[in-house]
Amino acid sequence: MLKAKVYVNLKNTVVDPQGLATKNALKSLNYEREIEEVRVGKLIDIRLDMSDRKKAEQMIDEMCKKLLSNPTIEDYSFTLEEVE
Repeated sequence: MLKAKVYVNLKNTVVDPQGLATKNALKSLNYEREIEEVRVGKLIDIRLDMSDRKKAEQMIDEMCKKLLSNPTIEDYSFTLEEVE
């Protein structure tokens, strides 16, 4: 069995309003000097009932392109790990 962790974030060229709001909230909590930039994304965990790593990578990549991300404004990456 494999577990995929899919990370989806806005592309660097796209303004991230949620990230800006989070940055401003952190500044109001006196983290103004430490915080340079905040980008908010999403993490999607997918458990796969398969052991073929190469096939799993292809399938997850296809899922990301078709549904899990918007390729116009988002980038994605993923990791695969074996689980019991």
